[in-house]
Amino acid sequence: MSVWSYAQSTILNPHSRACFWKHPGQATRMVMGVLGNALLNVSEKVRPSYRQSCPVCRWEGRRFRTYVSPDIVIPSSICPVCGSFERHRHLVLGMRDVLSERSRVPRSLLGLSLSQSIRYLLAHEGLGRCFRSDFDNRDPRYEPDIIVDLAQASFRDEAFDWVVCSHVLEHIADLDRAVDELFRVLRPGGLAWIQVAYQEAEPRSRRIPLEPHEIDAHAWRFGQDFTGRLEREGWDVTCVHAADLELDVRQHHGLHPVERYWLVSKHS
Repeated sequence: MSVWSYAQSTILNPHSRACFWKHPGQATRMVMGVLGNALLNVSEKVRPSYRQSCPVCRWEGRRFRTYVSPDIVIPSSICPVCGSFERHRHLVLGMRDVLSERSRVPRSLLGLSLSQSIRYLLAHEGLGRCFRSDFDNRDPRYEPDIIVDLAQASFRDEAFDWVVCSHVLEHIADLDRAVDELFRVLRPGGLAWIQVAYQEAEPRSRRIPLEPHEIDAHAWRFGQDFTGRLEREGWDVTCVHAADLELDVRQHHGLHPVERYWLVSKHS
C-alpha cells in the first residue's frame, strides 16, 4: 500500500478513528509512530545496532517497532520481521525452553486462532503437523485448516501432544465446557499453552454481554481467579509470569513484566 493510499484509509478517512479533523490526537500519534518506525529502519541500515532481538524469528535490531493502527498506537512492541507482540515473544521463550529440555518433540499440535508469529515458530522448529482451527473464517489472519467450536470440538480423545490456545477462551461463553474439551483432546504427558485477555485489577472473572456485531467480541473479563478456573483433576496448571524473568532478558526481548501465560500439563 502506498503512503497516499494508507493516509486515505486512515487520517484522511472521515470514518476512521484516526481521522485528522475528528480525532487529531490519535492521528498525531499514528503519524509520529509511522515516522519513528521509518527513522529506525534508516538508522539500523546506516549504523547497525543489536540491542533487542526476537525469540520467534531471531531478528536483531535497535528497538522493536511501534504498532500503529487507527485504533491504537503501542510504542516499541512489534517485531518488524515476524510481527510478534510481547505476549507472543513471552510464550515462544517458554516453548523454546521446553523444547530444549524435552527429548520428545510434539508431533501433533492443535493451534486455535494461531497468530502469524506462532505459525512462524511452528514452521521453523521442525515440529509436527499443526492443525490450525478457528471458530469461523471471517478473519483471514488465522488461515484455519478447520472450522470448529471449541466448546464442542469434533477431535478424537487424546489427539494432540500440544494445544496452543492464545486469546481464545475470553471469546467463548461456555468456558467450562471449552476447558473440558482442551483436557479431552490433550494426550497424557501433553501440554496446553494458554493466554487470555487478563485484568490484574479484577479479583474475580465475570461474564460480559457479547456484542453480536464485533468479530472479536469478548464473553469474559478474566481476573485473579482464572488459574482456578482452569484446574481439573488430571492436569497441573502453572501461571508463568514475565516478571520472573531477569530484567536484561525482558529488555532484550521487549517484554513487559505484566505478560503471562498458563502452562497446563496433563498427567501421564
